[in-house]
Amino acid sequence: MPSAVPSPLLNFEYRRRQLTHRREAIKEWTKRELEYVQAEVAAMKEGSLPCDEETFVRERTAFVHREARRQEGEALDTWGSDFWRQDPRIAPLRGALAVWGLTVDDIGVASFHGTSTKANDKNESQVVERQFKHLGRTPGNACPAICQKWLTGHPKGAAAAWMLNGVLQVMRTGIIPGNRNADNIAAELEQFEYIMYPSRSIQTDGIKAGLLKSFGFGQVGGEILALHPDFLLATLGREELEAYTAKVTKRESKSYRYWHDTLAGAHTFVQVKSAPPYTEAQEAQVYLNPLARAEYDASTRQYLFKRTDQS
Repeated sequence: MPSAVPSPLLNFEYRRRQLTHRREAIKEWTKRELEYVQAEVAAMKEGSLPCDEETFVRERTAFVHREARRQEGEALDTWGSDFWRQDPRIAPLRGALAVWGLTVDDIGVASFHGTSTKANDKNESQVVERQFKHLGRTPGNACPAICQKWLTGHPKGAAAAWMLNGVLQVMRTGIIPGNRNADNIAAELEQFEYIMYPSRSIQTDGIKAGLLKSFGFGQVGGEILALHPDFLLATLGREELEAYTAKVTKRESKSYRYWHDTLAGAHTFVQVKSAPPYTEAQEAQVYLNPLARAEYDASTRQYLFKRTDQS
């Protein structure tokens, strides 16, 4: 729903200010609650504590800090990624982009469902065209469309699953693949000024965001906004980024080895399970403990619940 004045929620600095205020309030709340713990101990000494004083203080203090972390997470959601939800003045796509300080002009590629039928090609393009226009995309800033089915045909499974992989490859390389079979674009598609249908690949200097459309039969479906990971990684501190990089490097090494072991015949690509990762005696303990975790067993190449008493 358009409004004469844009919502202040779309302003990055406004949300930062609100988050700062909320964090200060959480710190004050934590300080007061910790003081109340001591007051409770003093008052309960006159009566009877449910346990010894040291245990009571330890568990109540842990609760206060756990609750403070929950409140901080809630504040981050409220002023970070969820501020636009349930607000009809902010379109979901506009809100999702604004989380990272982006606008609809920053969408650098759109992956179409592309069924290559007369109705779908026109209708899907028309929907994207109206969407871009409604959200204020700058005229002349045409968005390249890729239709991956020209190469793959229609899958037996969900097309959007592997089309998302294609969008991620575009972001990783900066290359927008051309639709090589698009040597004769229909004249009726020329009316869409916000969309271009390249037949050759384009090497860009980087794609900030991509739009994945799932526009199927009956004109029902959805869309996914994919963002370049640099926007997320830029929010991390140096130590967090280095720790994350080390984890990614380790995962890539394992993935590389697993793939080559598959090619060499050491094991199949998909290892089908024939039994659950817990014994019959462990089943109830696993289900009743939300902190129970499986551990990798290198000898059997499986994840097993060796312990169920984690807390």
